[in-house]
Parts: sequence; structure tokens; C-alpha cells
Amino acid sequence: MGRDAINEETFSLLNKTPALRLYLEHNGLDQFTTSTLSCLNGLKWLVLDYNYITDVKLTTMDSLETLRVTHNRLNNIPDFCVGNSTESYTKNLTLLFMNMNLISNIDNDTFRCLSSIEKVQLASNIITICPSYFLSSCPELTYLDLSSNLGYSVKVYPYAYASSSLKVLKIGFNGYATDIYQSIADTYRGLPKLVHLKLMYTNMMTMSNQNVTDLFSPLTSLKILECVRCQLKCKLTSVLGNKPNLTRVNLEDNYFETIDPEIFTTKTKITKLYLGMNKIAHVKSKALPISFLDQLSIFDISENPFICKCKLDWFIDWLRTANKSRIQYYPEGYTCASPSRWANKRLEEVHYSFLECHPFTAPEWFGIIGGPVIIIVIISGVLIYRNRWNIKHYVYMLRKRREYMPLNGENFVYDGFVAYNKSVVQWVKNVLIPLLEGEYNLNLCVHERDFPVGGFINDTIVQHMRESRRIILVLSNSFATSDWCMFELQVAHSMHIEDNVDVIIILIEGIEAKNMNNSMKVFLETTTYLEWTEDLAGHELFIAKLKDAMGVALND
Repeated sequence: MGRDAINEETFSLLNKTPALRLYLEHNGLDQFTTSTLSCLNGLKWLVLDYNYITDVKLTTMDSLETLRVTHNRLNNIPDFCVGNSTESYTKNLTLLFMNMNLISNIDNDTFRCLSSIEKVQLASNIITICPSYFLSSCPELTYLDLSSNLGYSVKVYPYAYASSSLKVLKIGFNGYATDIYQSIADTYRGLPKLVHLKLMYTNMMTMSNQNVTDLFSPLTSLKILECVRCQLKCKLTSVLGNKPNLTRVNLEDNYFETIDPEIFTTKTKITKLYLGMNKIAHVKSKALPISFLDQLSIFDISENPFICKCKLDWFIDWLRTANKSRIQYYPEGYTCASPSRWANKRLEEVHYSFLECHPFTAPEWFGIIGGPVIIIVIISGVLIYRNRWNIKHYVYMLRKRREYMPLNGENFVYDGFVAYNKSVVQWVKNVLIPLLEGEYNLNLCVHERDFPVGGFINDTIVQHMRESRRIILVLSNSFATSDWCMFELQVAHSMHIEDNVDVIIILIEGIEAKNMNNSMKVFLETTTYLEWTEDLAGHELFIAKLKDAMGVALND
């Protein structure tokens, strides 16, 4: 319609019409004043998109909730204040759209009279400054879009975006981040409710790992982080650290070369991960565990210069078997950059033989051939060592059978051979010997007293056992851990089975499980044994049973 076609009379006939929305797009308007709409008392939406408007003059419009002036030529954001007061022309305005204009200036008073505003879009302008606390007068603001701003020499001051209500922030400024951010550590402070941050185009290549950490560390409540074409060349931990609530991460078109281990685990809440168009050549299983990859609903690591060597084999196999609907741009976006054998081939075409990725080294060949032999030798050595007294006993018994012939009749020197450990020698001297030799006139063989000096101990043991009518084993924990005592037990066991020699077992104390071997266990399970006790009644019972076992009762 053009500027001259719209005046205060244009909509006069609608003064009684409940018009809620007015669309004036594509009309070639270069200026606009809301006084021409004074008769539309209930107007809630005003759309002035796709015109040539350079200035909007506001009058009181208490019912207006949405104002759209996108794709125009605005140089400044309209003044929403009545005079120099804090009273607003549009006190109920909640949505403001001014994308694709020529707005360059934002100051601390720009949003002074927009106390009800909830969403502001200023994308694709030429904003050159974001002053500190310029949102402080907007307590209801939850969404701010400043993306795709092409102004140069942009300055963002400390706490520029500070807001107790802001949840979504989209920013896009040309230039180097170190020049744009006047205080890197304070740029995103004061945003306790921010859950979505989108950055684009800002050049962060010269920022150190610590700079990047300082920039993003205040944003602990983020759920969505997008930093696309930011030319980041730092560690991923600098960007993603200290953000436990992240569910979506988009870091496409940067210069990340590696993925730090232990960032992406099943403990994270991330379900959408975009790492396409970076410089990632190696993908380690520790950096992207399969358990984490399987929890993703969207995954994109396409257009990276993969080095297709054996270390990438696990990832290639996962790509082949994973749900393809979750992997963006597969298979055409996943190709090898090197080595020359696989260059420009899709990852799905890469195959390795087992030996190609697991060639045997000289030590491995030695292990394959020599390993089983060594294992057999070790096992045999262990078995021989553990059964050395059994073996020695059987060898000795074979040799003795060749040297001696059994004679009929009895030819005993001793009534009993006493086998014990030196730890119970006092009990043997003070209790057993006085009882059997002193009271009942029996003759016992006690090695400390009756073994000859200079003879082979094993020969002496067997000889004196054969010269004894009975064998008395005084069992204790120290007995169970003594090699010579265990040899005596083995010989006693053989004579009990082969020659029907009576074996009397006296249990001085309870044997601990760790000291209980098979031979002792068999004896205790198959032979009635005597238990020594200091109890008076038990003591008398012990003496009675011992006399009976020694045959004393028959001659008493």
C-alpha cells in the first residue's frame, strides 16, 4: 500500500471490530507510527515484516502482546518509554521480533520499559556493543536471540547477559573472541537458569584451554550447548566440563583433533551428540565407549579425516552394527583420509584380517610355544612340592619292602610310638609319659629320648614305628604345619592300612581349617580320636579311653 496509503483514517471503520491481529507485510512502508492504529483498541499482534521501515514511532497500545518488524531497515530499537519515565507504551508486550535489520546499538536503556517482555529476537543485525547488565530491567525475559550479527569490532562487556530469568541465549558475532569478550571469565556469569546456549561464527582459535574453561564454566545448568563454527581448537573437557545436565551437544565445524577419555560415559545425560566437520582422526574406545554410543538417539561424527588403521577397527564394526537411523550422514559422510590403501574409501568398506591387526611378536611366539611347557613344569613342580612327603614316603616304603621280609609273630620293642610336635613336648613329658609309663608300666618310644644320634631321620622314624605295637599321634596346629610330623602321619596311615597297626589319635586342640590337609582330615573322619581336656570329668573319661585303646584295661 505504501506509506501515503496508511493514515489515521485507514482503519477508522474498524473501531468497533474486535481485530486481534494486523498483518502489513510487503507494503513498501519506510516509516510507521502506531497512532494510525488508535481505533484498534483490542489489537494484540502487529506484523510489519518485509518492508523498508527505518523508524517506528510508538504510541500507547496497552493490548499489544506481539510486535514483528523483521526484514526492514531499522537503525535502532524503538523507544518504548513514554517520555523520560519508566511507563511503557506497550506495557503488555511479551514478544518482540526485529531480525534482519540494521540495528547497531544496544545500551542500558534499550529495554528499560519492557518489564513484561519474554522473548526478543535481534538476529542478523549489525550490533556492535552489549553493555553490562543491559537486560536487568526485563525480569520475565526467557529467550534472547542475537545470532548472525555481522557487525565488526563487537564489544561484549562483563555480565552483559546477566539475567535471573533467561533460559535461551543465541549469539553470533564476527571477530576474535579475545577481542570481543572484555572479560572472558565474566561473560556468562549471572545466568542461573540458562539451559540453552548457541554460539556461532565467533573465532575462538586463539583461546587457550584455560580461557575456554573460564568462559563456559559458569554455565553449570546448561542442557543444550551449541558452538558451531567457533574454530575451537582446545580440549573437549574445556568446553564440556562441569556441566552434568547436558542432553544435547553440537560442536560441528570446529578444529577438535581428539576426544578426551572419560568425558562421554553412561553417567552423562547426553542423548544427542554432533561432532561433524572437525579434525578428529582417531576414535579410541575409551573416549567413546560403546555403552555411551548405544544410549545416543542422534550421533554425528561425519566429515572427519579418519586414519583407517587397526585402532579404528572397533569403531568401524560398531558403525556397521548400530542402528543407522541414529547415525547422521552414514555411510557417505564417513570416509578414510589415510593411509593410501584406504584413502577416500568409506569406513563401511574397510576390513582387516585378525593377523593384520594382531601380528605375533617374538615374545608372543615364545609364549605360544614355550608357555604350555612352562605351565606344565610349574604345575608339576607345585604338585611335587605339595606332595613331597607323600612321594618320599611311598619311595621309602617301596625301598623298605625290598630290604625287609615280614616275620610271623610279635617282635615289638615299644608299646607305643609317640608322634608329636615340639610345641606340645611339655604335655607329652608331664601328662602322657607319666600316665602310661609311670602308672601302667608301658614302654613308649619318644624321639627326643629314644632316637639314636647320627642316623637318617626318615629311616629312624619308620624303624621305630615298626618296633612299636601302637602309634600315638598327638595332633595340634603346629603338628599340621610340620613337614616331619606330616611324614610320620603318612607312615602311620600306611602301616594302619597295610599292617593293621593300631593308630591312636589324641587331639590336643582344635585344628584350624587352613591347617587341615587331606591325610589329617581322613584320619579324623574315619578314626575315633581322643580329645584332651582339663575338665575333671572329661579328664577321667580321657584316661579311661586311653587305657582301653592301649590295652591297659585288659591287664588292669
